[in-house]
Amino acid sequence: MSSLRALLEEGLRPGVYRWPAAPGADAVRRDAMDEGFGFVLLDTGEIHDKTGFLDLCATAFDLPRWFGRNWDALADSLSDRSTGAPEVVLWTGLRHLLDHDHDTVDVALQIFAEDTTNSGQLRVLIAETETPDLLSSLPVL
Repeated sequence: MSSLRALLEEGLRPGVYRWPAAPGADAVRRDAMDEGFGFVLLDTGEIHDKTGFLDLCATAFDLPRWFGRNWDALADSLSDRSTGAPEVVLWTGLRHLLDHDHDTVDVALQIFAEDTTNSGQLRVLIAETETPDLLSSLPVL
Protein backbone atom coordinates (compact mmCIF):
# COMPACT_ATOMS: atom_id res chain seq x y z
CA MET A 1 0.00 0.00 0.00
CA SER A 2 1.36 3.45 -0.88
CA SER A 3 1.70 6.18 1.67
CA LEU A 4 -1.13 8.11 -0.03
CA ARG A 5 -3.55 5.21 0.29
CA ALA A 6 -2.64 4.87 3.94
CA LEU A 7 -3.11 8.60 4.51
CA LEU A 8 -6.49 8.59 2.78
CA GLU A 9 -7.62 5.51 4.69
CA GLU A 10 -6.58 7.19 7.92
CA GLY A 11 -8.73 10.18 7.02
CA LEU A 12 -6.38 12.79 5.57
CA ARG A 13 -8.12 16.06 6.33
CA PRO A 14 -8.84 18.61 3.63
CA GLY A 15 -5.94 21.01 3.27
CA VAL A 16 -2.84 22.04 1.39
CA TYR A 17 0.23 19.88 2.03
CA ARG A 18 3.82 19.59 0.87
CA TRP A 19 4.65 16.09 -0.32
CA PRO A 20 8.36 15.87 -1.14
CA ALA A 21 8.25 12.12 -1.75
CA ALA A 22 5.26 12.18 -4.09
CA PRO A 23 5.24 9.36 -6.64
CA GLY A 24 4.24 10.00 -10.25
CA ALA A 25 0.84 11.32 -11.21
CA ASP A 26 -0.39 7.92 -12.44
CA ALA A 27 0.30 6.30 -9.06
CA VAL A 28 -1.37 9.16 -7.19
CA ARG A 29 -4.39 9.03 -9.52
CA ARG A 30 -4.74 5.26 -9.05
CA ASP A 31 -4.44 5.44 -5.26
CA ALA A 32 -6.87 8.35 -4.98
CA MET A 33 -9.45 6.64 -7.16
CA ASP A 34 -9.01 3.32 -5.35
CA GLU A 35 -9.94 5.13 -2.14
CA GLY A 36 -13.00 6.78 -3.70
CA PHE A 37 -11.45 10.20 -4.30
CA GLY A 38 -11.51 12.20 -7.50
CA PHE A 39 -8.16 13.26 -8.94
CA VAL A 40 -6.94 16.52 -10.47
CA LEU A 41 -3.43 17.06 -11.83
CA LEU A 42 -2.12 20.63 -11.86
CA ASP A 43 1.20 20.57 -13.70
CA THR A 44 2.61 24.10 -13.79
CA GLY A 45 5.99 23.01 -15.14
CA GLU A 46 5.37 25.01 -18.34
CA ILE A 47 3.20 27.78 -16.86
CA HIS A 48 4.70 31.26 -16.44
CA ASP A 49 1.91 33.53 -15.25
CA LYS A 50 -1.56 34.02 -13.83
CA THR A 51 -3.25 33.70 -17.23
CA GLY A 52 -1.61 30.34 -17.89
CA PHE A 53 -2.42 29.13 -14.39
CA LEU A 54 -6.09 30.07 -14.67
CA ASP A 55 -6.30 28.43 -18.10
CA LEU A 56 -4.77 25.28 -16.60
CA CYS A 57 -7.26 25.34 -13.72
CA ALA A 58 -10.17 25.74 -16.14
CA THR A 59 -9.12 22.56 -17.91
CA ALA A 60 -7.88 20.52 -14.95
CA PHE A 61 -10.93 21.22 -12.77
CA ASP A 62 -13.31 21.06 -15.76
CA LEU A 63 -14.69 24.50 -14.95
CA PRO A 64 -17.68 25.83 -16.91
CA ARG A 65 -17.18 27.71 -20.17
CA TRP A 66 -18.24 30.96 -18.49
CA PHE A 67 -15.32 30.77 -16.04
CA GLY A 68 -14.05 34.36 -15.92
CA ARG A 69 -10.30 33.66 -15.68
CA ASN A 70 -9.74 35.81 -12.59
CA TRP A 71 -9.13 34.97 -8.93
CA ASP A 72 -12.69 35.63 -7.75
CA ALA A 73 -14.02 33.44 -10.56
CA LEU A 74 -11.63 30.64 -9.60
CA ALA A 75 -12.70 30.79 -5.96
CA ASP A 76 -16.39 30.89 -6.93
CA SER A 77 -16.03 28.12 -9.52
CA LEU A 78 -14.25 25.82 -7.09
CA SER A 79 -16.96 26.48 -4.53
CA ASP A 80 -19.73 25.97 -7.09
CA ARG A 81 -18.32 22.64 -8.24
CA SER A 82 -18.16 21.28 -4.72
CA THR A 83 -20.18 18.12 -4.78
CA GLY A 84 -19.11 16.91 -1.40
CA ALA A 85 -17.07 14.18 -3.08
CA PRO A 86 -13.46 14.40 -1.92
CA GLU A 87 -10.68 15.10 -4.41
CA VAL A 88 -6.92 14.82 -4.41
CA VAL A 89 -5.16 17.60 -6.31
CA LEU A 90 -1.55 16.88 -7.20
CA TRP A 91 0.33 20.11 -7.96
CA THR A 92 3.58 19.48 -9.79
CA GLY A 93 5.95 22.05 -11.28
CA LEU A 94 5.16 24.63 -8.61
CA ARG A 95 8.80 25.76 -8.41
CA HIS A 96 8.76 26.68 -12.11
CA LEU A 97 5.71 28.89 -11.71
CA LEU A 98 7.06 30.34 -8.46
CA ASP A 99 10.28 31.35 -10.21
CA HIS A 100 8.27 33.18 -12.89
CA ASP A 101 5.30 34.57 -10.94
CA HIS A 102 5.49 34.44 -7.14
CA ASP A 103 2.21 36.31 -6.70
CA THR A 104 0.25 33.76 -8.73
CA VAL A 105 1.43 30.92 -6.52
CA ASP A 106 0.72 32.92 -3.37
CA VAL A 107 -2.86 33.76 -4.37
CA ALA A 108 -3.53 30.24 -5.67
CA LEU A 109 -2.41 28.76 -2.34
CA GLN A 110 -4.74 31.13 -0.50
CA ILE A 111 -7.69 30.18 -2.71
CA PHE A 112 -7.01 26.44 -2.29
CA ALA A 113 -6.65 26.84 1.49
CA GLU A 114 -9.93 28.75 1.65
CA ASP A 115 -11.70 26.14 -0.44
CA THR A 116 -10.44 23.27 1.71
CA THR A 117 -11.78 25.07 4.75
CA ASN A 118 -15.15 25.91 3.20
CA SER A 119 -15.96 22.83 1.13
CA GLY A 120 -13.92 20.14 2.84
CA GLN A 121 -13.46 18.62 -0.59
CA LEU A 122 -9.84 19.21 -1.63
CA ARG A 123 -6.61 17.64 -0.47
CA VAL A 124 -3.99 19.66 -2.38
CA LEU A 125 -0.66 17.84 -2.46
CA ILE A 126 2.34 19.86 -3.62
CA ALA A 127 5.04 17.64 -5.08
CA GLU A 128 8.03 19.84 -4.27
CA THR A 129 11.34 18.60 -2.93
CA GLU A 130 12.64 22.08 -2.10
CA THR A 131 10.89 24.23 0.46
CA PRO A 132 10.59 27.81 -0.75
CA ASP A 133 9.71 30.29 2.01
CA LEU A 134 6.18 30.54 0.66
CA LEU A 135 5.62 26.84 1.40
CA SER A 136 7.49 26.59 4.69
CA SER A 137 4.38 26.87 6.86
CA LEU A 138 2.52 24.06 5.05
CA PRO A 139 2.35 20.67 6.74
CA VAL A 140 4.48 17.90 5.22
CA LEU A 141 3.16 14.43 4.38
